[in-house]
Amino acid sequence: MKNQGAASLAARREFLKRTALGLSAAMAAPKALRAGTPLGSDDLREIREESPKLKIGVFDAAFPDVSIDQLIEMIKEFKIEAVELGSGNDPGHAHCDLDGLLADDSRRRAYMAQFEKNSIMVSAFSCHGNPVHPDTDKAKREDAVYRKSIDLAAKTGVNRVVCFSGCPGDGTGKHPNWVTTLETDEYVKILNWQWNEVLIPYWKDLNNYAKQRNVRVALEMDGGYSVFNVGTLLKLRRAAGENIGANLDYSGIFQLGIDPVAVAKKLGEEGCLFHMHGKDILLDTQNVGVNGLVDLTPYEDLAHRSWSYADIGFGHDLVVWKAIAEQLKAIGYDHVISIEHESPFTSARVGVAKSAQALEEVLLNRAQIM
Repeated sequence: MKNQGAASLAARREFLKRTALGLSAAMAAPKALRAGTPLGSDDLREIREESPKLKIGVFDAAFPDVSIDQLIEMIKEFKIEAVELGSGNDPGHAHCDLDGLLADDSRRRAYMAQFEKNSIMVSAFSCHGNPVHPDTDKAKREDAVYRKSIDLAAKTGVNRVVCFSGCPGDGTGKHPNWVTTLETDEYVKILNWQWNEVLIPYWKDLNNYAKQRNVRVALEMDGGYSVFNVGTLLKLRRAAGENIGANLDYSGIFQLGIDPVAVAKKLGEEGCLFHMHGKDILLDTQNVGVNGLVDLTPYEDLAHRSWSYADIGFGHDLVVWKAIAEQLKAIGYDHVISIEHESPFTSARVGVAKSAQALEEVLLNRAQIM
């Protein structure tokens, strides 16, 4: 998820829908494309490890307009093995009635049973937001969703929540203030205040809340938030506690020009890779050469942006993703790579299918042969 306000996030999703209109015919033909089974490949046979631990998943936020039954059928059609469920805040909660599920044990059991009977793992509940927002009313609302999502993860045995660290203001204003430079003493003072007076106290408390419930909180490193790279993630984890770890979303990592294999290795060494997103970005080398990777060009201006979201393998070659898969194997990551579709080039249905196909090719616990 990106750091957008509600209006901006809705506008971006509308843009993604518009850019995918030309692919509506593909969406209307549910059997035309199956993840892991290229077209015209009737003779292909899949070999995979028995009960593979590292699974392909999908983030349900890409499909807010389908019912939960339709979502499950789509997951099965694409041979996807897990689902990440939005539980509120930025991702919405199209398939997760957070308050209702917390209030009713029998309803909660029935909810989880519909995934279990279809052999679909729930990889995490996701509630990206800003619980340290300088607007205290907004911060309280989004913090409440974080805590309820932790409660639901505990009660269902999912035991993982994905979210953002949030970003405070400067102590005087109404808006978050993402400090990216130490050029002046003023910036240094703001940064120190944010961490020492807001972030660390908040996350110490939330870490303890999660620890008491045996839930891991996976922070997505992303621009606009205080935790945006490995260094800031580890700084917060060391200060707040070990129930705080990473949701590794490579779209955010690629935006910073960071080595993806080195990131996975470091998170593995620290024992804090809790969850992953499967998402790529397409770099426009000419625009990068002119403007660099920090780019505020509107998302819809694809011709002039330095980078745009892309399906796996359509930004970085699968050679890169194969190296990532090998490093994940080396560090023992065995949970889920959850496909998050935000590409403006494909519909959600086609984009998720293409990303699933790519992961089928690169993961080391499965193969296809003639």
